[in-house]
Amino acid sequence: MRLMGPVDMKKKYKASWALVTGAGTGIGKSIAFTLARQGLNVVLVSLPDKFLAETTEELKKEFPKQEFRAVSAKFDHKTDYMPEIIKQTNDIDVAIVFNNAGYIVTGFFDQTSLDAQLANVECNATACVKVTHHFLKLMLDKKLKGCFVFTSSPSGYIPNPFAVMYGATKAFVSQFAASLAIEVRASGIDVLAVHPSPVASHFFEKAHKLDSLELAKQSAVTPDAVPKQMLACVG
Repeated sequence: MRLMGPVDMKKKYKASWALVTGAGTGIGKSIAFTLARQGLNVVLVSLPDKFLAETTEELKKEFPKQEFRAVSAKFDHKTDYMPEIIKQTNDIDVAIVFNNAGYIVTGFFDQTSLDAQLANVECNATACVKVTHHFLKLMLDKKLKGCFVFTSSPSGYIPNPFAVMYGATKAFVSQFAASLAIEVRASGIDVLAVHPSPVASHFFEKAHKLDSLELAKQSAVTPDAVPKQMLACVG
């Protein structure tokens, strides 16, 4: 499939809008630019920080004929972020969704606060369920063709000591995507889970110094390498 090159998402799904979570930096930012190059308008959902603002402005400058919407959202278990996402998208048809937001919490499980662990579950797993549920219902109601792409990780297939929640949430994402794909394929909606690793991004910045992560950083590819692989496999 990779030899065939990236899928033209705008043409394949007759879409005009895509949504990307975690779009401020790293893989999410690269996905947003890749979709924009295909002529799509993009909703960028990310933390309310300078990166979201800067990425949105970069896209508007490079693609002045397209529309880009920045949605500030903190994916944690204490924040109701869906109302703002719904508000910012209720006048458009989003047919392409990249559930990309995620981060790693490192350290001994018992020595890391429960609050931090639950926030990690919300961002890595629960948020993509909420986002997918909302937009999938709209796609089915409107009989839209489309796709959902999930950024998972090989960590979902192997034990992850000192980062137990990361591996557990990525295992969930992979299984969720694989199971959902069977349900919705007949409706013209594709579902894909991609397992990139490692990628040179802000992902490593707040992590403890672990031998496994240090080794991963040495062989990390740039975020721009990931969207090409994603779009080569969609559908």
